[in-house]
Amino acid sequence: MKTLVSWVAYNNDFYEGKVLENGPTANYHKFFFKQDQHLLLSSAKESDLRTELLVNFLKRTYPDRIIEPIYMGINDPIDHREIQSKVDPLLTSLKEDKIDVFITPGTPSMQVVWYLSHLGLNLNTTLFQTREAKYTKTKDKPELIKIELEQSSLPVTAIYHQEQVKRSNVSDDYFITPQIKWIYNNAEKVAQTDLVTVLILGASGTGKENLAKYIHKNSIRSEQAYVTVNCSAFSDSLLESRLFGYKKGAFTGADKDTTGLFEEANEGTIFLDEIGDISPYMQQALLRVLQEKEVMPLGGKAKKINVRVIAATNQSLTKLCEEGKFRWDLYYRLSVVELDLPSLVERGKQDIKAMMEYFLNQKKKELNRPKKLILEKEALEVLLNYSYPGNVRELENIISRLYVFNEELVNAEVLPKRLSQGPMEKPMHISFVEKEHIERVLKYFKGNKRQSSIAIGWAINTLISKIEKYNIKL
Repeated sequence: MKTLVSWVAYNNDFYEGKVLENGPTANYHKFFFKQDQHLLLSSAKESDLRTELLVNFLKRTYPDRIIEPIYMGINDPIDHREIQSKVDPLLTSLKEDKIDVFITPGTPSMQVVWYLSHLGLNLNTTLFQTREAKYTKTKDKPELIKIELEQSSLPVTAIYHQEQVKRSNVSDDYFITPQIKWIYNNAEKVAQTDLVTVLILGASGTGKENLAKYIHKNSIRSEQAYVTVNCSAFSDSLLESRLFGYKKGAFTGADKDTTGLFEEANEGTIFLDEIGDISPYMQQALLRVLQEKEVMPLGGKAKKINVRVIAATNQSLTKLCEEGKFRWDLYYRLSVVELDLPSLVERGKQDIKAMMEYFLNQKKKELNRPKKLILEKEALEVLLNYSYPGNVRELENIISRLYVFNEELVNAEVLPKRLSQGPMEKPMHISFVEKEHIERVLKYFKGNKRQSSIAIGWAINTLISKIEKYNIKL
């Protein structure tokens, strides 16, 4: 199938309420149309007079041609993010077609989106524009120009975004420290690419939901719903009914139609926390939603949805897949982009100290305390050297507790006893740490020495000599 796609030119296709017979769309059909069908895009949410006039004119003039109006529901015709969020799914749905894009009609932002989609989606797209007859050599008919651009395998749409004056979607609910700033920078790029699902990895308490909210708030969906659900908190039947909804009478106790969370999140974002805990049955159900872009309420009919999915887990999904506990196809659907949050200890003492200062200020305001707590040197040392198995969440709780029991100065004696760790059970010599690290990296790469040496930052011969030195078994 060869498909032509273009916008209705609300100004240039019409004059005094009538279709211009030498407007860009009419001229394209008169001189250049060779496709099987024309999808004529309107920025309106539903049928509008000018689009109907143009479609009817074209069908009367060319009754054998397939011309279909598509209402895109664009609220802001100069917001390229909104336009791209609507255009990319449409083009992707035509991935089996040869797509000719007529870029002349539309706002400058609409034209920019055609370029970005052509470069970033890797579909079989060709861009055309026309030159008016008066600017051609013959002066008697317009000229069709093919735009030559090199397509890229990189998602350029993820790195192109508008700078809006006084726009800030960063919340005061969390603090971006130097060691995780690069992750949030990547998250902002991901936010600009509306089609991709995101999988956030990290131990409990590392801030996975904060990162998910950050992506939502920096995306085109920021003004729409953000819905979160902890997948480990429900049984299969409850999770299914919560996610997909149900019709009255679908099961005992279903006394009314109930909308599911996916439908509540329509046009917005749904955050599926603890995705690694869902059963094989729910994995299959979720896979269908991601593939078909529709939900099936219990006892009802399928409904199309437009939802961005962000999932998170503190487990290794690849390991679960290898053990047969998680579907590889679902993993690949979820992990189009992966963002991995380090533990608080991995982020280092500089970050721990920065987070402490942040929470000391935040909790003073939140708990309405007259003075900010001051940590004495010994108390600060204890807090900086603690292992924080609960990560950022545990540190936040510790600071809250200190405000409850202290008025200004905090010394080491008032800290919870568990924070004062005894001597380390493992040897402290650097060779022990190095051996443990090599073993961990080799295990991650399944014994592949080349990949392991690259990850560690050594030459492969250095890694081999270390393996021999420490008598590491592969």
